[in-house]
Amino acid sequence: MLLTSRWTRPFQILSFALLWLLSTAAFSKSFNSLEKVDQASELFMSQIFKGEVENAYALMSAYAGVDMNAFLERGEKAAQSLEKLESATGKAFTYAKIKTQAVEGHFYKITYLLKYASAALVWELNYYQPQDGWLLVDVSFNAEIDKLFE
Repeated sequence: MLLTSRWTRPFQILSFALLWLLSTAAFSKSFNSLEKVDQASELFMSQIFKGEVENAYALMSAYAGVDMNAFLERGEKAAQSLEKLESATGKAFTYAKIKTQAVEGHFYKITYLLKYASAALVWELNYYQPQDGWLLVDVSFNAEIDKLFE
C-alpha cells in the first residue's frame, strides 16, 4: 500500500503535464488547404482594419497551434497597441496583402501592410503543417518596413 501511494502523486502530475502539453494541438482545428488559410487570413486582416482586433484573434484562436489563452492575451495587447497608434495617427485607411512565402509543404507566411496616414504596420501570419492541415503558429506586427526590402 505504501508503494502505491508513493508513486500515485508523481504519476498524476506527470499525466496532467502530458495532457496539458498535448491539449493545444489536440483541440486545434486545422485548415485543409492554403486557399482556406488565405481566406481566413484575409478575414482576420479585414477585422484588424475595422478595429475589431480581439474578435479577429478570437476567430483565429480555434486554428492556433499554440496555447489558446496566451494567443487571446496577445490579441488583447495588440488591441491596446493599435488603440494607442490610432490616437496618435488616426485610423488605418487601407491594408494590402504584400507577400506570401512558403517552405515546401511545411511553413507558410502571409505578410500584410496596414496603412495609416503617417505610418504603416507590417503584419505577419505564420502557419505550420505538421501532417495534414495548417495551424496558425504566430501572428506578429511591427513597423520595420526596411525588412520588406531584404
